[in-house]
Amino acid sequence: MAFAPAVWLAAQAELYEDDEEAEVNNFPEPQKNYLGDYNDDYLFERFRLTRPCISFITDCVRLRMKATLQQMNGPSVDEMVIVALDYYVNGILSTKVVDMIQMEQMEIHEVINNVSKVLSGMVREFITFPANGEERANVAHEIKKICGIPTSMGLVGCMHVKVRPPHHDKEAFRNTMDNHTVMTQVICDCEGNLMSVENCCVGSTPEQTIWDMSDIAQQLKHGAHGTHWIIAGKGYALSRHLLTTVSPAKEKADRRFNAAHGMIHSVLQRTITLVKRRFRCLANLGHVQQNSLDKKAEIIKACCVLHNIAKKFSVPVLNDTVLETMHPAENHQVPVVEVPSYAEKSRAAIIGIYFSHSSGNDGISD
Repeated sequence: MAFAPAVWLAAQAELYEDDEEAEVNNFPEPQKNYLGDYNDDYLFERFRLTRPCISFITDCVRLRMKATLQQMNGPSVDEMVIVALDYYVNGILSTKVVDMIQMEQMEIHEVINNVSKVLSGMVREFITFPANGEERANVAHEIKKICGIPTSMGLVGCMHVKVRPPHHDKEAFRNTMDNHTVMTQVICDCEGNLMSVENCCVGSTPEQTIWDMSDIAQQLKHGAHGTHWIIAGKGYALSRHLLTTVSPAKEKADRRFNAAHGMIHSVLQRTITLVKRRFRCLANLGHVQQNSLDKKAEIIKACCVLHNIAKKFSVPVLNDTVLETMHPAENHQVPVVEVPSYAEKSRAAIIGIYFSHSSGNDGISD
């Protein structure tokens, strides 16, 4: 669901056409196929990705780094991708990879930054919102099958990543869990495919503020994606396009709706957990340079692109039962926002039509 089949096929076609073009223009081939040094089990253990998936990622990066291929004195794209993947997946560079690639420390950091910039530049190709009515209806249909909530085309929330903030600006990075983080708003479908990733903000930024500033909110405001809802957590306010829980939930129908809302929104929680467990660099991105989140944003977006590619290649998920805690914290006071009356009426209509009667297995008796 995260990107239309046509987009995926076009990306592959572009790769194949470029391979042919490379032969015609005599682009130098990589000096060594480093993937050949590993068996499939070790590849997955080390990089949390399968061989076909890594090969596709390498081809995508190579396609976008033609100029680098023409520089004979630089590392090959294969080397660059292995170094970057080793950092993304493990949070540190393994001695074995460093010894094999034989790069200086400064060169390694430059390689990671360059690959992150390339991968983050692929967001529009591999992280896409439903482009038309049919795609929106398909996403909404799958969500409704799971939780019973109709006309919803995604789940929104924020992913927090720990950092070491500038000493003079620590409070700006302090989130509702009392950690120093940068945060990125993401939207996913009910299968865990990412459909939207916004730029980084400091960890103290209210979720509602990020939403109001986001590209996707502006697109929805101008009617780009129809009248569907996006299911949002407790840091967001009910509005024309954001569907939140009822609080306080006095009626049984409200409680049924809230239970269904929580069940489907937990998909986003599991998705964020999977992204951060698969790419352990997101456990802590280290020191934030003054007045710049660009490098951190590129790494986060790179990992999100890789997540969607891994989903497309059906890479096995990691077994991890400890879910990421969703923000804001339970005891955090969310700013009061005036809710439009039409939004309340629309939510009430959904509850009245779809949740006024017990399904027999919702745990709420009549």
